[in-house]
Amino acid sequence: MKKLSLAMIGCVVLAGCTAPQQTTPPVMEKSALMPIVQTVVPEEPILKANETVTAYTLFDKAIRIGSVDARFSDFYVLFSPDGKLAHLYSDAGKKHETLQRRSLPKGGYVWNVEDDDTKNLRHKDGVWTIEKRMKLIASQSKSDVDASLGPWEEEYFEGVLPAASCPGIRYQLTVRHRSYSGDGAYHLAMTYLEAEKGKDVTFESIGKRLTQRGTTEDEDATVWQLVGDDGKPEANFLYDPMNQTLTMLTKDFKRIDSKLNYTLKPTSKKQ
Repeated sequence: MKKLSLAMIGCVVLAGCTAPQQTTPPVMEKSALMPIVQTVVPEEPILKANETVTAYTLFDKAIRIGSVDARFSDFYVLFSPDGKLAHLYSDAGKKHETLQRRSLPKGGYVWNVEDDDTKNLRHKDGVWTIEKRMKLIASQSKSDVDASLGPWEEEYFEGVLPAASCPGIRYQLTVRHRSYSGDGAYHLAMTYLEAEKGKDVTFESIGKRLTQRGTTEDEDATVWQLVGDDGKPEANFLYDPMNQTLTMLTKDFKRIDSKLNYTLKPTSKKQ
């Protein structure tokens, strides 16, 4: 798979084949939008600010903090091993800020920079939040920390779907969610076969997996909608619970009128 810098994550091509309260970050279970906080294993290196960070790195290792303000995209946080630095990524990874840990007068910590316009990262009421000028701009989903929704699960799907000007597009989709939750996170790798002078080209996308109800043909159908970190729908899939397959739909939740294969099948092999 071709590794892309985060500056390229937003450049996913959808058609054709032209290269298109705790005082330190807590150690928590692996989760969908809050996977792993690297804080307690000194020998485990943290990615430096000038290193390439892939979409899968953020999906697999960073805390995802969803924007509640339309002016901002979703955020991802990677902590230094000692918890003193928080690397904050936004705009699909095109923006990076390093926040420093500071003690609060009443106890606990906040991560920010010495600037009146700074973002303040805190662990508050059980979730990670980001405030700016005392206004909440992003918050981790409460379902991430709600154990009543069951354990975390990962599902993997793969298939080669039709393309306009190349042999096809290989979709490799990973979805992470709690057992009893329709929300979650996704990582999608789309490999355009022989797209660039006979060589494959891969693009990656990460964001939210939402569960919707109904299509234009069946009001009771289950639809998985992938929404990128920029807030734009990436893809819609009809979920077949019997066969556990995903069939691509149009942006209007309609079946694609074609005899070609638009279905991803489950696989036990992690990408």
